[in-house]
Amino acid sequence: MSMGSLEEQLRPQLLSGLAYERLLAEIVSGRLAPGQRLRLDLLAHSWAVSRTPVREALTRLSDMRFVHVSPNAGTRVANWSRVDMIERARVIDRLIVKDSLTRSLAGSAAESLPGVLTTRTPLADTDCELVAYLDLAEALISREFGRLGSLIVGDHIDPLRLFVAPDTARRHGVDVDSGRPRRRALLTAARAALAQGAHGAASEALDALGASLLEMLGSMSAASPRRGADS
Repeated sequence: MSMGSLEEQLRPQLLSGLAYERLLAEIVSGRLAPGQRLRLDLLAHSWAVSRTPVREALTRLSDMRFVHVSPNAGTRVANWSRVDMIERARVIDRLIVKDSLTRSLAGSAAESLPGVLTTRTPLADTDCELVAYLDLAEALISREFGRLGSLIVGDHIDPLRLFVAPDTARRHGVDVDSGRPRRRALLTAARAALAQGAHGAASEALDALGASLLEMLGSMSAASPRRGADS
């Protein structure tokens, strides 16, 4: 019996991944607000896909606590908050620092490492230092944990990467400007240390940067956060 082409086999997985990424972005940005109903048929119809990839995306988001499924109320956006993001940032910080992931690079040839771990390119003024920090975290975790690392990235880093985008963070009442010069200096120090193979110094800088991220996520901007976005 024919198993079909590789394209036919991969298409459902690709569609499911795309549906997940789109829904996650809509939820984290606040365009889909907590409590909002998510109708499987309407989503599938609007994206011109079958129900299966949308159902799989909703199941994954439910596992991540971004979606709540109830027999009576149906599927709705969960009442998540910045606290969920703080928990994710703590996990990432512990993995990088407590597991000494930067020290595990010792003895590795530079050409065998992802470019993000060896770059000497200065951080541009328009670059977000928090996204750059999460890029470093992704490279370290993926390298150390393999397949499990991919799951950690998907469940923890990807939502954080969306959340710390300046416009989204401000929409959730987070003061993204607080501590920015220090975070940029710490990121610059971490990148320079990694490029030089000074893994102890890199670990210290990333530890301080992770703490600064947690401090920022716990801060409040002058503007009031929308309902469901506070802690």
